[in-house]
Amino acid sequence: MRLLILYFSGTGNTHYVAWYLARKLEQLPIEITVRSIEQVPDGAVPEFDLLAAGFPVYAADSPPFFQDYLRRLPPGEGKGAFVFSTKGAFDGGAGRRNLQRLAPQGYVPLGNVSVGMPGNDGLAFVSKNSWMARMAKNKDFEHLKSADGLARRMAEVVRGMLAGQSARDHQVRISRSTGSAGPSLSTRLWRAAYEHFTTPFKRRFYTDERCNRCLLCVQICPAHNVRLEGGQIRFADRCYLCMRCIHQCPQEAIQIGRGTVGKFRWRGPGGDFNPLQLYGRSDSFL
Repeated sequence: MRLLILYFSGTGNTHYVAWYLARKLEQLPIEITVRSIEQVPDGAVPEFDLLAAGFPVYAADSPPFFQDYLRRLPPGEGKGAFVFSTKGAFDGGAGRRNLQRLAPQGYVPLGNVSVGMPGNDGLAFVSKNSWMARMAKNKDFEHLKSADGLARRMAEVVRGMLAGQSARDHQVRISRSTGSAGPSLSTRLWRAAYEHFTTPFKRRFYTDERCNRCLLCVQICPAHNVRLEGGQIRFADRCYLCMRCIHQCPQEAIQIGRGTVGKFRWRGPGGDFNPLQLYGRSDSFL
């Protein structure tokens, strides 16, 4: 049996949870493959029997480009699917909605969870010595209760299937339909507030005098939004607001207005997330 854990991670949180789940399941007699969607172009998805799809929550949902990626997955044909997300605050039922998106493609919904992690957007605006920065650095990442719960559920399904059951024997009920009821009022309000405050940020990225043109930001941007032009780093209008460039810049030269100058930078749990390792080449396909 083959489990594929497929995810997107801007600054390392979802990357960490994907591998956390893999470690929790490593004693099972199955083949586990963990891949970022940046490593798996269309048509190159590894063979699998169970899928676990992970993403960071943006505006109480998965990022639009991640939704597009799910729509391009091979037909499910009765294969089981789990969904996990990472959130800084409110998830708005994002996991459930992505199970709903996968179901019409033939995937059997088996469970979802949202894992609380440090929010990379807010952290870029706080002092390096602030209580928020200390909380992020000191969080117990070795014991993530919600991820542990999903790992137990995944192990239960795997054992059942190894004993001859099908994914449908473990199907969970998805309570609400995005087509009819739609997002709740609280979700719509949260989404509107998120868009109101974050949309202007996309137009305010720039590099200050510390930029040494190392081009790391050009290489790791999943949206191809950063380029070198006329000897200067330029930001286009395709930003996902994944915050990868600002947190990964080794010189801390990338800013959003003046609010991020000299502020905290987040490189995932342990401070060792390296998005260059996601690429077999220096660009992405998204």
